Amino acid sequence: MNLIYFTKDAYTCLLREVDGNESKYYSDNIWLDDYFKNKGIFDYCQESTLDMPKVELICTDEDDQIQYDIANTKIFYEAYKNLTPLQASDPLLWTALCHIPYREYVLKRWKKKDETVTIDKRFFASKAKASLLYYNALSRLWWSGYLTYDEEMKSSNPWHLTEVLFSQQQIQKDIIDQPFSMNKAIMKGLLRALQRYSNENGRLKVDPVRKCCDAYLNHYGAVSILDTLSIEEIESLVYEYMKKN
Repeated sequence: MNLIYFTKDAYTCLLREVDGNESKYYSDNIWLDDYFKNKGIFDYCQESTLDMPKVELICTDEDDQIQYDIANTKIFYEAYKNLTPLQASDPLLWTALCHIPYREYVLKRWKKKDETVTIDKRFFASKAKASLLYYNALSRLWWSGYLTYDEEMKSSNPWHLTEVLFSQQQIQKDIIDQPFSMNKAIMKGLLRALQRYSNENGRLKVDPVRKCCDAYLNHYGAVSILDTLSIEEIESLVYEYMKKN
């Protein structure tokens, strides 16, 4: 299928009326055509020339979804890896994909105990980093793959850093909340160090990782420039900090 994007008018209209449309998201009916027609929006989707396959993502009713998030990151990023970071920053893309081809996945993956979904966060995307990396049901998979896929380990396990990122939900959120979290080199260096430390010392603990990011790396970045450091230099900095703390 060709990649689809919502038009700006369609996106704005849907987001503005999300509360009033909540019941429609849980219905089996196809409702977008009639909804936009009634709003006078007849061409609510645009097609890109990029041909990307629709892939089958794993859905489960189990409470612990982390292992499936890792599997779905692999599936989704492999299928959509030809996207550029600029294209992958477009909320019109992710919002359209969540509403149309991947609607069932979003509903099943993100339903809460009362069977509802936080629709404005999971179905919609914005340009905000937290939306792209953590909240939107699909962009989080792509960005997790993009930031952690390790080309140097292609012959063995290029997803080893993805597994570190998803190892604990709080650690994942703490890392993603950092100013540097969309920098691929810094993320790889950080995750390599955390993996190395974990292999030697056991399960990572939330507080030391948070302090490493908040107090050390961000402070270091204030007096130096993290962006100029190599993956190996970042790895060394983080690993030495974790050993001492």
